[in-house]
Amino acid sequence: MRIAYFGGDMFHACMELLIQNGHEIIALFADVPADDEYDLTRKVCSQAEKHGIPVLRSKPADGDIKKLRSRGCDMILSAGYRYKIPPWHGGCIRYGINIHPSLLPEGGGPMPFPFVIVKGLKKTGVTLHKLSQKWDDGDIILQEKFPLLGNENLEDLLCKSQTLATKILQDFLNSPEEYWDNAFPQTRQPGDYWPMAHPERFIVDYDKDVETVEKYLRAHRFINPDGMIEFVSDVSFWRQEHKYEPGTILSQEKNIFLIAAADGLVSFKLEQKQIERA
Repeated sequence: MRIAYFGGDMFHACMELLIQNGHEIIALFADVPADDEYDLTRKVCSQAEKHGIPVLRSKPADGDIKKLRSRGCDMILSAGYRYKIPPWHGGCIRYGINIHPSLLPEGGGPMPFPFVIVKGLKKTGVTLHKLSQKWDDGDIILQEKFPLLGNENLEDLLCKSQTLATKILQDFLNSPEEYWDNAFPQTRQPGDYWPMAHPERFIVDYDKDVETVEKYLRAHRFINPDGMIEFVSDVSFWRQEHKYEPGTILSQEKNIFLIAAADGLVSFKLEQKQIERA
């Protein structure tokens, strides 16, 4: 198939899968990073350069869809893309699909991972659905879940979701017409759509109980403009009476912290790693 790819590095392996399967990617629509953001499209843009795929870094417009039709585009694939794609139905474009890292309809929205952790969900997964003009609202084509053990951080959820994304995309590519025709509509309930996960929404409040503090620590992940990721791992907690002010650092050994919460103590490792270069 001739495919237009809309996305960044979160699901970059999906773009690589299309190329490995012999599909022709006729255009890459990549996000436009803000001045204070790390460019999270470097891997897909590097792949595009390697294979001579044109890259467009502007919000897609109706004219872009018209150009895709003129080039015989068969499918639009969105994977980790921040902009809404204009109406695409009609002409040669047979399929328009999006890969989303939650079990829709629950968890629609730009970044569900932090909510998955702080809500204490027992499972999550990845959904492949039809593109619609409402965010993450199209008919569900394929969906796979994985259990949550209650100790995952954002890095864990990202890794597991990336693996599932390529699997369900490959399944779809094996029988696209069959899966497309058997898609079923979503029934979204109040609260199923989760808003943008702004960092200030997930600030750790040590005045809370240790179970709540533990969840918010695991949900912590920050990407600096230089591409350095800060995240928390190896979180443990226990309840005990103490006379410390919540938030007091009781010990710090290199990057391992012991901090007082309202009803106990919490220990964790604050880690950093550089995003893998393209």
